[in-house]
Amino acid sequence: KMPEAKDEFINQIERFVQNELRNHDGSHDWWHIHRVRNNALTLAKHEGITSKEDLQIIEVASLLHDVRDWKYAKEQRGSLEDVVEDILKDYPHKKTTLDVINNIGFKEELKTETKSTMDDASYAIRGDVKFKIVSDADRLDAIGAIGIGRTFCFGGAKKNPMHDPTIPPNINLTREEYQAAHNPGMVNTTINHFHEKLLKLKDMMKTESGTNMARRRHEVMERFLKDFHDEWEGH
Repeated sequence: KMPEAKDEFINQIERFVQNELRNHDGSHDWWHIHRVRNNALTLAKHEGITSKEDLQIIEVASLLHDVRDWKYAKEQRGSLEDVVEDILKDYPHKKTTLDVINNIGFKEELKTETKSTMDDASYAIRGDVKFKIVSDADRLDAIGAIGIGRTFCFGGAKKNPMHDPTIPPNINLTREEYQAAHNPGMVNTTINHFHEKLLKLKDMMKTESGTNMARRRHEVMERFLKDFHDEWEGH
């Protein structure tokens, strides 16, 4: 049967996001967004979300979640709020959508060297299943076979070495250290990124279906790392 015609609002957001991310490397390009949306809608189904409104918030937040991402901030001007103001101006769920996007991401969950001050909106949204679904959907794209590909893609774009046995991973990274690692001139290795972030994601999933999907993808990464180190040693 014909797929339901996507509404013009979603089409408009897709075009906007494609344009916003057009200069990103392949780790955070439009196809990453496409996959995260697919993951999110799959999780929503498993988690029993049926309301059209909720499904749309999940879809819109998935589509917009990497607009003005801090990892690419030097290439961009203007905050997420400013940039999406126009496209979301008539959307009744703009605030929920922005709360989801602003609380998503690994760095938001790292312990910080200063006292963490989480405002009420952040507390509220973190209990919302829509937030949990979009967060899990993004994390699922960071692990497994796709996660491996994206990690090397990002590392290559940053000109990081793949692996250097003399640079050990910083396993208990703080938020400040994680952000500093993305500064120009900071060298970290792509393999370290697995230990510092990606292998932790399985236990940070927020929904049952996300946790189940993460398990298999986690095993893919563990096998890969074992093979990588074996081959590195000439086995």
